[in-house]
Amino acid sequence: MKKLIISFLLITNLLFCAELTDYQKNYTKTFELEYQKKYTQATKLLLEIYPKYKYDYELNLRLGWLYYLSGNYKKSIEYIKFSLNINPNSIESLNMILLPFTALKDIKSVKKYATMAIKKSPANYYANIRLAYAYYSLKMFKEALHQYKILNSFYPSDTDSKLGLAATYLKLKDYKNARKHYLEILKVSPYHKTAYQGYLSTLK
Repeated sequence: MKKLIISFLLITNLLFCAELTDYQKNYTKTFELEYQKKYTQATKLLLEIYPKYKYDYELNLRLGWLYYLSGNYKKSIEYIKFSLNINPNSIESLNMILLPFTALKDIKSVKKYATMAIKKSPANYYANIRLAYAYYSLKMFKEALHQYKILNSFYPSDTDSKLGLAATYLKLKDYKNARKHYLEILKVSPYHKTAYQGYLSTLK
C-alpha cells in the first residue's frame, strides 16, 4: 500500500511539473479572464492559437461563449455554428446558440435551433423555454401555450415555466387559468412582483 501511495504521488508530481501546451495555457487562462470580465483579452488568447486548432470543438464553443458575453453576438453565432459543424450531434451547442439569437431578437432562428435541440432531447429545458418564448414573442400564443405546458409537465416546480404559462393564458384572456398559475408561484414565492402584478391583472 505504501509503495502504491508513493507511486501515485510521483505520478501526480510529474503531471503537475509537466509543461502545458499552448492550447492548455491559453484555454485555462480564459476562465480567469472571464471571471474578471476581461472578455476581449480572453478571446485574443484563443485567437492566438486558433489557426493551429481551428477544427477543435471546445475551442470554437468557448470562443462562441466569450463573444456572447462581450456582446458580439454575430461573432458568437459564427463560432458556435462552426462547433456544430464539427460535432453535429452537440446539444450544448444548440442550447448555446439560442443565447445570441435571443439577444439579437432573431426569433425565427431561435425557433429553428430550439426545434432542432428538442428533436434530439425532448426534455431539454433551455430549448423548450426558449422555443416557448419565441412563440410568445411572435404572438403565436396558442403555440406558446402548448410549449409552456410541455415544459411545465417536465419541470412542475419551475417558476419560469409557470410564469410563461400564466402570462400566455393572460394573453389568451383565459383569466381563470392565468390566475391559477400566478397563485401557484405566489404560494412558494409570496413576494414575487411579476407574479403578483400578473395575478392582479386577472382580477380586472
